[in-house]
Amino acid sequence: MLDLFRREWIDPPSGKSHDLGAPSFPAATPEGRPSDQQGLIGLAAFVQRNRPRYLCYARARLLDEAASQAAVEATIAAISGRWSDLLQNARPSADAWRQLRTRIQSVSRAAGVPDSAVARLYGDFAPDTADTALLRWRLSMTTESIADLMGIDPPAVAASLLTVQRHFPATALRQLEQSPFRP
Repeated sequence: MLDLFRREWIDPPSGKSHDLGAPSFPAATPEGRPSDQQGLIGLAAFVQRNRPRYLCYARARLLDEAASQAAVEATIAAISGRWSDLLQNARPSADAWRQLRTRIQSVSRAAGVPDSAVARLYGDFAPDTADTALLRWRLSMTTESIADLMGIDPPAVAASLLTVQRHFPATALRQLEQSPFRP
């Protein structure tokens, strides 16, 4: 299954793409994947747990099934290539989430966002705040589920949601709750 993934990592702060197979990329193993059995099992569990939620988020942002699938698969490929390195970080879920968001942002910039509520949300708020609002109001996720998925603390999610409630018109929140995407 892992052999099907592209071996590419996008560095979220810079947006630069790196070839995981390149010798200059320090996090890559020779095949660009975790080399031990336990690492592969952990990666498989992470993917199995998060892929469906990543797809829901991608669909809500992009409103395009093929683009959503491609963005999620590319993210999973990048995560698989850096899995051992990600596990050394304090919050691997947060790193993976930033990777997914970076891919989704690049696709949405190229394609344009056909959903005005989502476009307004991401135009008005910082990415983490907009993500929490999208996950809460478009995907009906709980504060705890959002925190788990994004790799952040529940109080940070609650604060972001409160910020959106205070600064986003109620009509815009109602519009955000109505998903135009029907799988």
